[in-house]
Amino acid sequence: MTEQAEPTLQIGETTYIVSDLSDEVKDMLSLHQQAQEMAVHAKRQATIHDLSCENLAARIEKAVKEAEESDVKAAG
Repeated sequence: MTEQAEPTLQIGETTYIVSDLSDEVKDMLSLHQQAQEMAVHAKRQATIHDLSCENLAARIEKAVKEAEESDVKAAG
C-alpha cells in the first residue's frame, strides 16, 4: 500500500502542509479553488454563447439571402 502525500501549498520558496495551516487560511484556499472553478465555467459558458451568436448570425444571413433570392425569382 502506498502512502499519499499530504496536500501542500507553496508560497515563494516555502512549502506548507495544508493541514498545518489555520482554519481561516484553509477556508480561503477553499474559496480560491471554488473561484477558479467558477472562472473556468464562466469562460466555457462565454465560449458557448459566442458560438451561439456566430451560428445565429450565419442563419440570419442565410435567411435574408434566401428571402432576397425568392423576391428576385418572384419578380422575374
